[in-house]
Amino acid sequence: MQIHRFFHLLASALFGTGLLLSSGCENSAEAVHPVPEQEMTRLAADLSGYAKSKSPTFQFVGNGAAGLLEVTDGQTEESVQRLVGALDGFLTESFFYLDNDGEPELQDPDMLEYLEAMMEKPQTAGKAVWTLDYLSEDEPVAMDRALGHARGYVSMTAAGTGLASIPDEGVMGGIPGENSADITTIRSARNFLILLNPGNFASREDYLSSLAATPYDALVIDLYYGDAPLSADDVARLQQKPQGGRRLVLAYMSVGEAADYRPYWQPSWNDSASRPKWIAGANDNWPGAYRVRYWSDDWRRILYGSEDAYLDMILAAGFDGAFLDVMDAWQTFK
Repeated sequence: MQIHRFFHLLASALFGTGLLLSSGCENSAEAVHPVPEQEMTRLAADLSGYAKSKSPTFQFVGNGAAGLLEVTDGQTEESVQRLVGALDGFLTESFFYLDNDGEPELQDPDMLEYLEAMMEKPQTAGKAVWTLDYLSEDEPVAMDRALGHARGYVSMTAAGTGLASIPDEGVMGGIPGENSADITTIRSARNFLILLNPGNFASREDYLSSLAATPYDALVIDLYYGDAPLSADDVARLQQKPQGGRRLVLAYMSVGEAADYRPYWQPSWNDSASRPKWIAGANDNWPGAYRVRYWSDDWRRILYGSEDAYLDMILAAGFDGAFLDVMDAWQTFK
């Protein structure tokens, strides 16, 4: 299985202001003059409304949405509140620490202050705030979690950006906030594991049994193992914590990029001249990933609204929610 896209760059463009143009039509997916921030907000809100109309307890965590919480010329207060209402949790990578040539470096104080101010908005509204920093040394890992705990966040770490293995703590036990309670909301989860690349596991059964044995309150995984989606039985198995209690299982879903290893990708699209107009261009930092004009009706049909659409398959498999990645793709269209 090829590497999944999990957005790692916290760009300085977070501070940018929005476009002065407005689509003028909140319900039109094919905006003539799209306002990137508002279109991403609208997509998240539409996905949330659609899923919850079919499964009222279905939940969403958005990754890279910090910049969408800032009121600018392109993002109104109304749109910010719409986003806060649509998502049940907000995750930000590299929140407290940055990777400086393999060495952990504390986040720039001004950026940290900005991120904290943005996260205060969903936190005040009762939504979960998750952070994920890439650290492997014991001291910064402990500091990272202490910093998050002091702010009311759920802060977890991963040794590297590959997100392809279960941390030692998840195998041996002793993860932060480990418990046997039933976890039914993002807000009540005290820890989480994000594992998006199962290629290191010997088989599908090895993958599922290894995940099932971990004590985390929430798992964020891919809909697929290899070329086949997980079944409802697979997901139900993962929803039980080994120490007792139920947990949440969320499916990864990129909303800002398409990938050439996904089932919806057409062979003809490998020729750049034959790609549909809603594919904006390749992401040079991530082979196989392509930015999309996410307000396009064609992209939205891939994401939801039919039996073989991505979100509909996630719902059919019995996942508790979806993890919306690449929400900062709006910066591409500034």
